[in-house]
Amino acid sequence: MDKELKQVKEQYSEQFYDDEISNRIKSKVYERILKDKRKWSISKKITLLGSVAVIILFLLVGSAFVSQAMAKVVSKVSFFNQIVQSLKETDDRNGKLEALYDVISKTLSENKEYKGKVEVGMSWFFSSEPPSFTVWVGDEDFKQEHEDEIKDIILKCAKSYKIDKVEVVLEVRDNVEPSEKNKELEKFTDEILTITQEVVEEKGYTILANGVSMNPKKVSIKVGIEGTEQQYKEVKNQIEKHVHDVIYAKKHENYEVEVKRESEEEIKNQNWQPIFTAVMEETHKKFKETNGFAYSFHPKPLEIILKTSLSKGEKTKEQAERIEEYARQVVEIKRKELSVEAIPYKIIIRDKENKKLYEKLYN
Repeated sequence: MDKELKQVKEQYSEQFYDDEISNRIKSKVYERILKDKRKWSISKKITLLGSVAVIILFLLVGSAFVSQAMAKVVSKVSFFNQIVQSLKETDDRNGKLEALYDVISKTLSENKEYKGKVEVGMSWFFSSEPPSFTVWVGDEDFKQEHEDEIKDIILKCAKSYKIDKVEVVLEVRDNVEPSEKNKELEKFTDEILTITQEVVEEKGYTILANGVSMNPKKVSIKVGIEGTEQQYKEVKNQIEKHVHDVIYAKKHENYEVEVKRESEEEIKNQNWQPIFTAVMEETHKKFKETNGFAYSFHPKPLEIILKTSLSKGEKTKEQAERIEEYARQVVEIKRKELSVEAIPYKIIIRDKENKKLYEKLYN
């Protein structure tokens, strides 16, 4: 038996993807091939198939000779290449959307007739779907006069990037152009944040988040500081004093400076954000029933929740299982790509009433 099984393994080892998923099922598939080979040889029916290689084909497409459970396991193998290709396409698409927004903003801002009178925003939930552009204008008369022209500019820009079915809406809003006071405040804030950035980087640290408030006058900085609590306090005091002194020396008012370090939970959240985005994007591209996403680190384990338009039923459960399995593979592919530490997580599929359809835990 062992000798025959070894021969089968050597003969068909390259028929399967060499990845984590296939490694877990190879031995079962080889044993099934050997079992079917012996059974068909005894019954003299192997001549109908020509060779055992055909059995591989039947296994991969869900032959009647293979149990439904085995067919389901084997079918999971093919998701790997699909997902990798889809992730690349999503990155390309996001790059196009960002470039398109930059071009539209620049085109509108450089038009002398529009300068100071329009502001543009772009939004989308799933990048695989057409983006929506909102253009805010200062008054109704301007909107009536230039609406078609502005829409035409945006649609032509989108067409140049091969992005179709773009939605464009013009809305009237007061104070499209920032006031002189707001401009000065923005310039002042940018200067303080630039000083803060330079001082912190000079000390060899990276700013993860920062902000300035006018009332109370305060500069808040979040820095990735590792080490013991004592080491953190020493670094915190040095940065706070140095930032304060530099801001004050540049003839700015006396600002309180507060440094905080990122917590373990915040680091974990930050590391998983690209994974969450990938799960949301890729499951929607593959399964249009997927129309919402959420996650929660508390209580443990991490919950990855996919909202769908599905209703309850036997076939619905099967589709929920497919969505869950696809989402799991996206998680693992993206997690390994980013070298994010593995943690226990649960994938939950909800129906259109937001009720739980299916869930699976991975430790």
